Amino acid sequence: MSPRISDRASLLVVLIALSVHAGMGPALASELPTNRVPLVNPVGEKGGGLFARLVTARGAEFDSGRAGIHMIKPIGPTEVFPSDVPEIYVVIELKQSAFDMFELIARFILEDADGKPHGTLMHTDRAHFEFSDTGGYLTMNRPKGGFPVGKYRVEIHYGEMVNDLSLLTLVRFKVEPVSGAKPATP
Repeated sequence: MSPRISDRASLLVVLIALSVHAGMGPALASELPTNRVPLVNPVGEKGGGLFARLVTARGAEFDSGRAGIHMIKPIGPTEVFPSDVPEIYVVIELKQSAFDMFELIARFILEDADGKPHGTLMHTDRAHFEFSDTGGYLTMNRPKGGFPVGKYRVEIHYGEMVNDLSLLTLVRFKVEPVSGAKPATP
């Protein structure tokens, strides 16, 4: 036997002995765990963490009630909108702004009518916050032909990119047809 083959054989014997000694012999496919669980993002809805309050509304305005503080106040808060509403707002009140500057991204998603875990991305909006900001809003303008009727979710993401780790919370609302009008389709 050449020295190289002998060294490899010795190394193989040592590795097998160590794995058997540690109780970690070679696993057969039949011995592997068969339980598979889906990965679930443990995100809550309607705030928590960074947010004191999240509200869907027909509009927003500045509330200069306290000197030096710029508050944003929802106009016409609701969770149900007619399909001809000009804009849908998500008004945000922050618990505190502990950062110099940060950005939030809102993804407005029309959920699947059959309840499947996917939907149609209708719009993305961004809002930039600075140290003195106590709130703000993110919006979606009415698409041509009106908002498609259905259930929506708004994913609120922290930072400049959207990924699984940036998702902070969800907000939900519903769009219903205007009385006597034919519903829009996505």
